[in-house]
Amino acid sequence: MFDFLLRPVRAVLRSAGEEVIRPLEDTERETLGAVKAVDRATESIERHVEVIETLATSVGPLTASVDRLTDTMRDLVKLLAPMAQAERGVQDVEHGVERTEHFFGLHRHKAAQAPEAPGEHPEN
Repeated sequence: MFDFLLRPVRAVLRSAGEEVIRPLEDTERETLGAVKAVDRATESIERHVEVIETLATSVGPLTASVDRLTDTMRDLVKLLAPMAQAERGVQDVEHGVERTEHFFGLHRHKAAQAPEAPGEHPEN
């Protein structure tokens, strides 16, 4: 009976409802996209944190290893120092002999080829 009056009201409400629903659907779609982007960023950050934690836990052992290497190098330097000093002494003596020979006009020929080891024969 009041259908002729309610029909235009329903049409207006339906039209208004569609105009309100479309922007809400667009907003919902955009919000879901933003939520998915935040989820991906969170997962990426978690992976980066895991890598950083791994690096942080490896710094201690690496530092200890470098310290041991430094100690070993110090020991080697202490061990090799007398040998280096003896080598310098030999070089000084050789240099002194060369200077003396030069002063007196004596000339030495450089050492010939090293002698063959037993059992080695030159190829013909």
